[in-house]
Parts: sequence; C-alpha cells; structure tokens
Amino acid sequence: MEILREVCKLPHKNKKIFFFIFLSTFIPYILLLIGTMYAFTSISTDLSMNAIPLMSMNPASPDYFKQLFKVQQDGVVFFLIEVVVFLLSSVITVFSMMTTIYVSTMSYLGRDLKLKDLFMKIKKIWIRPVVTWFYAILMNTGLCMLVLPLIFLIILSKGSSVFVLTIGIILVLLATCLYMYLNLVSMLSIVTSILEDSYGLQAIGKGAELIKGRKLVGFVLNFIWMILIGLNMIVSMMNMMKIQGVALMLLISFCTVIFGTLVTILSMMMYTVFYFDCKHSHGEEVEVEENTGYTKVSTIPLVDSALP
Repeated sequence: MEILREVCKLPHKNKKIFFFIFLSTFIPYILLLIGTMYAFTSISTDLSMNAIPLMSMNPASPDYFKQLFKVQQDGVVFFLIEVVVFLLSSVITVFSMMTTIYVSTMSYLGRDLKLKDLFMKIKKIWIRPVVTWFYAILMNTGLCMLVLPLIFLIILSKGSSVFVLTIGIILVLLATCLYMYLNLVSMLSIVTSILEDSYGLQAIGKGAELIKGRKLVGFVLNFIWMILIGLNMIVSMMNMMKIQGVALMLLISFCTVIFGTLVTILSMMMYTVFYFDCKHSHGEEVEVEENTGYTKVSTIPLVDSALP
C-alpha cells in the first residue's frame, strides 16, 4: 500500500525530532505505568486490610462504621488515582499526537524542522486539538454507551430465540462499523485542527467532508490500526497471568509501552498522509499554518491517491 510506504519514509527527513517524539512519549508513559502499579498495589493492599475485618464485625457496633469509613476512604483514593492516571495519560497522548502530526506534515512536504520551531507551533495551537480531541472522546463515549446495552442483550439472549440473537449480532456489527467511521472522522478532524484554523465541531465537520469518496481507504487504514492495537492488548493481557514473576511482568510491561508508543506515533503519521490524500481527492489546496503564517502547498500527493 502506497500510503504505508510513504509513512515509512517520513522519519528520514526529521530523524532527530521523531526520535525526540518517541522519547517524550515513551518515558512519561513508562514512568506513569510504574507509578500507577505502585499506587494501585499500595491502595489495594490497604483496602484489603481494612475490608477483611468488616466480615467479622457486628454491623451495629461503632467500630464497624469506623472501619467502613476507612474502606470508603480507600475507595475514594482509588477513584482519584484512576482520574489522575487518565488525565496524565491524556496529556501525554495529545502532546504526542500534536507533535507527530506536525512533524509528519513537514516531512511529507520535504521541509526541515527545528525543535524550537516545533515547540513554538505547539504553544500557539495546542488549544485547538485539545478541544477537538475532547469532542471526539464525547462522540466515541456516546457510541460505547449505545453499544454496551446491545452486548448485554446478546449475553442475556443466549437462551432466547435465534432471531433475537441474530438481530443483536447485526446491531453490534453495525455499531462496530460506525465506531470505525467515527474514529476515522475524529483522527482527520484532529489533523485538521493542527494544520488548519479550525477546531471542535467545525474541525469534525471538515473531517467528515474529507472522508467522502475515500471511506474504503480509510477503513483499511483503520483496520490496520485496530490490528496493531489488538496485538498490543494481547501482550498487555499476558501481564495478568499469575504464573509470571515480577521481573518478567516488568519486562513485558516495558515492551508493551514501547510497542504502544510506536503504534501511537505510526497511526498519527498514517492519518496525516491520509489527510493529504483526501485533500487531493477533493482537489483542495492545503494551507499549512506555520510560525510565520499560512503557507499554501500543492495537494499533488507523493503517493498515488488511487491506492490505499
């Protein structure tokens, strides 16, 4: 596939900055992983120590309520840790997305980029992709809220008629296709919010317009991305096996973060090239916002737009 070949060429233009992006994504992720494992281990141990005595206490005694209050406090701390981990991982992900997309664009256009210019660019436009990313999260969350009842329906319909089960499976498949479409629109809208002066619903609308006529190519790219994510999840699940030692668990976690970082960067590069491919298919010029202003660039692709 020509788009993937072009993606593989991108790091050759700005090697040092791409390496910086990898390190600035990998190091925070691995530190967050270690911190999360330590925090959850500590709070889980404390929660167990406070919860076990409740089983032998009289529910009407004052000591029972004191012990129950300790358990509730541990539950609140556990929830707060999850919120902090989500926020920190979101910051790392969005920063990686912004830097990768902009550097990929400059490499695609054959331009050299300095690290100072990259930071100036991110400082100038960071609010646009953050707002767009927030809207994209809302859309995908809304879809998940619709899909989960369907999954429960299939589970509960195990002993029901074949017709009900078939309808449930069809609805889940349709929801999966819709998820892939929304994910594709979301990624194109994030690229748009970084390269153009638009954000939020406006950028999402532009993403939906860009994908017209290129849905098949986009679905193929999305499928590749989902396979890579699936492989990373399989490796992550290996960490849950109780037969593994601590050293092996840390090694697998380390490899998982490396692979996950590479998948994140590769996917952003892939969607950036796909953005230019969609622009060309619509005959549009691209106005890339640089530190000195907007620069019009030709949409004649470096790849054959007829190929995915």
